[in-house]
Amino acid sequence: MKKFIICLAVATVAVSCKKIQAGGNKNTLKLEEGIERYSDDAQGGGEAHGHEAAAGHGSEHAEKRSQVSIDLNGVALKGFANGMEDSIVKYLKSGQYASATEDGLKNVWYDFDNVNFKMGSANQLEAGSQEQLNNLAKILKAYPDSKIKIGGYTDKTGDEAKNVKLSQERADFIKAQLTGLGAGGQIVSAEGYGSQFAKVDAKASDAERASDRKMSVRFTK
Repeated sequence: MKKFIICLAVATVAVSCKKIQAGGNKNTLKLEEGIERYSDDAQGGGEAHGHEAAAGHGSEHAEKRSQVSIDLNGVALKGFANGMEDSIVKYLKSGQYASATEDGLKNVWYDFDNVNFKMGSANQLEAGSQEQLNNLAKILKAYPDSKIKIGGYTDKTGDEAKNVKLSQERADFIKAQLTGLGAGGQIVSAEGYGSQFAKVDAKASDAERASDRKMSVRFTK
């Protein structure tokens, strides 16, 4: 009788362990699926640049960051801490632009971290994108001597001619939007680079390649 009870207990423990193990694997699978879906949902962002140095780097997952109030000479702007607007305002307030040279400016780019185009579109923005364009226009008009260049970038996937065309059209669209907001005179040029500066291999995951898909601006003279 004792042997039967012991065997029954051992069998019960074994079944319980098996159930826990199966449950654990299932939870892990759900987590992985959730991450993959999140990457797909965030795919509609803009392009990314690949120049040597950059400031105010953004993220395709900008919704996970909290916004702060940025002081533009008494005018409050909403943006991300150390994000595009914050970094640009800090730079302009420092007074460094006045004495900067083109060589010193050409490799410092500021990524849009809250402007996202709809997938495959060059003239349709995702909801919430307009605010950052409005902010940039306000910043430029507050510093009328400052001038910028706009850059559009893609990852390494797809046909390069189409990538260049899409990135150029998006850069032109950003320029047109800023012009309509009264800052057109401060935009020297807008250029689409396609995947010229992309760093991530075309065979990498979509989440990894996301860093190569953004729109950016830099100061120029």
